[in-house]
Amino acid sequence: MKQHSVLIEIDGKAVPELRRDLLSLEVELDDQLVGMFRLTLASTLRPDGSWSYVDDARLAVWREVAITAGPADAPEQLLTGFITHVRPEFGRDLSHCRVVVWGMDRSVLMDRVDVLTDWPNTRDSDIATEVFLKYDLVPQVTDTPIVHEEEVSTIIQRETDLQLLQRLAARNGFECFVSGEVGYFGPPAVAAAPQPVLALQFGRETSLNRLSLEVNALAPADVAMFQVDQQTGEVLLAEADATSEPSLGSRRPGSFLPGDLSPGLVYIGQTVTTGKEEMAALVGGLRDQAEWFVTGEGEVAANQYGNILLPRRTVLIKGIGATYSGVYYVTHVTHRFGADGYTQDFKVKRNALNPTGAEVFAAQTGVLGALVGGSAGPAPAQLAGALAAAATTVGGAR
Repeated sequence: MKQHSVLIEIDGKAVPELRRDLLSLEVELDDQLVGMFRLTLASTLRPDGSWSYVDDARLAVWREVAITAGPADAPEQLLTGFITHVRPEFGRDLSHCRVVVWGMDRSVLMDRVDVLTDWPNTRDSDIATEVFLKYDLVPQVTDTPIVHEEEVSTIIQRETDLQLLQRLAARNGFECFVSGEVGYFGPPAVAAAPQPVLALQFGRETSLNRLSLEVNALAPADVAMFQVDQQTGEVLLAEADATSEPSLGSRRPGSFLPGDLSPGLVYIGQTVTTGKEEMAALVGGLRDQAEWFVTGEGEVAANQYGNILLPRRTVLIKGIGATYSGVYYVTHVTHRFGADGYTQDFKVKRNALNPTGAEVFAAQTGVLGALVGGSAGPAPAQLAGALAAAATTVGGAR
């Protein structure tokens, strides 16, 4: 079991006494929401009648905060941002006196002022780059091909800069977020190498306290839209009946449909684009979202896991049966530090079931162990046939 560490810096300076009086710390990271932290400190009454932390200028709103935490031998910066709320709490019992401080990551600066402006002759990616630079962020932007020419259509902004970038990201099937000093505008990192394996009911390798999953057969749907070309009067049609995202398993949702049942179909209404290329990008991005028909949530015993689980990345999960073991995309992680130790609450999603055969399930007891757990295996009479079947689906788990 690994020990964990927590380092809190305010305006670039470490404040070690916060760790001494720390009652709890939560850092919430999400693939769609602004990163947030919540810090609860014990406040004590001094002989002169003052309270610790209550009048502490370091905990004033808009102070810059950086939180680095995780395994003691490999901590990682989880969030940099600003204090946005402070709440002192007092009670007759001194044990109920505390100061709660919470705040958001640097993207909060992008979401405070509604902007009315136009963006003529630009691409969505050009806008993202310019906005990130406006806030002294390092742009990590994937180019988008469509130039919104002024003669045809101009992008009009009537919202905050963050809302604008999130709107542009959604119609391209992108993610948009701020991590540290970097502003990201691009596709989900579904094809990236997974984070270290999570395991349930897997003997000494077990790192999950709980996990629940849900398969939703109604989620997947083809997407289409009609639009009249403003210049030619031609009726344009864009359709997306397959996803462009890599498959995280061997069985896509369409493979479960009975032969006489057609896929779901959604038509987009009350949405205007500049042409067929933009229509295709929009329906394609929505089709990708619809493919995530498996969702789950659970809790990591972080000291057993010994790693920092992060959203917007994939992770391998094993020990939960042949159908559900495999690669998942992490959408949310809340890091919790408190009296009960260090835990990580998380949410995941998946666009397929069953392993592909390319997964590498490290340090398991055998092929079947990688799928169903590290405890008692099958009876000898069942083993030969089961191994042959499992080998075709597990691959690197051997």
